[in-house]
Amino acid sequence: MAGTFSSSELYNPYIGLNCQSGHYILLFVGKQLNSFQFLMSVMNIKNLSMILILGSVLLLSGCVDNDSAHEVSVENGDIVTLDYTLMYEDGTVIETSNPATAESNDMEVVAELLVFEVGAGQMLAAVDEAVLGMVEGERKSLTLSPEEAFGPYREDLVQAITIPEYQEATNTTEIPHTGEMLMTPTGPLTVADVNETHILLDANSPLAGETLVFYITVVSIEKSEELSPDLESIPVGSDN
Repeated sequence: MAGTFSSSELYNPYIGLNCQSGHYILLFVGKQLNSFQFLMSVMNIKNLSMILILGSVLLLSGCVDNDSAHEVSVENGDIVTLDYTLMYEDGTVIETSNPATAESNDMEVVAELLVFEVGAGQMLAAVDEAVLGMVEGERKSLTLSPEEAFGPYREDLVQAITIPEYQEATNTTEIPHTGEMLMTPTGPLTVADVNETHILLDANSPLAGETLVFYITVVSIEKSEELSPDLESIPVGSDN
């Protein structure tokens, strides 16, 4: 069941200071200099010079906390796990792996997390590219055009067949209902319409022609060099 989604419920970006390359120290020293007039009123020139010297020493020494400098980021070949929410442009949620988002939108089904190898063609190319450089816990919002998502809607993929032809092909006497999804060896078909004589079948993706919004959060990153040979030989999503 689809519902409306407020971006603030899932996507709440925060602003942090980057400690790499001395950026934090630069901001720290800048903060002291922003208070220059105040310092001048309470300190003599000697004390102020000492503060500036100390700031220079800190700048040259770099950041004390080097964790962020060594933070693992996504590269091609990594196995990435994503928490995600897929929506239409108007905020209607199509699918989500986030339980809180599913509950707030009265959705009974919570999708599984996305797990795929980056750069292996297992995911939409726009998503593959977007996750490069991301780190665990990082969030991102993607707006995908139809060409970047499930393609434009193609009229040539819509075909009408007679009811006897359908029954012969499916080896059944049943007649499908409008909106029913049929699984075939070449992919899913949507029953677009049914009348007394014909069935209209649509081979387009149900999301073809749609601009989609994709909210993703990196849950985990498994580096390619950490994978065992057995794991590397098993396609993602395989039950074997």
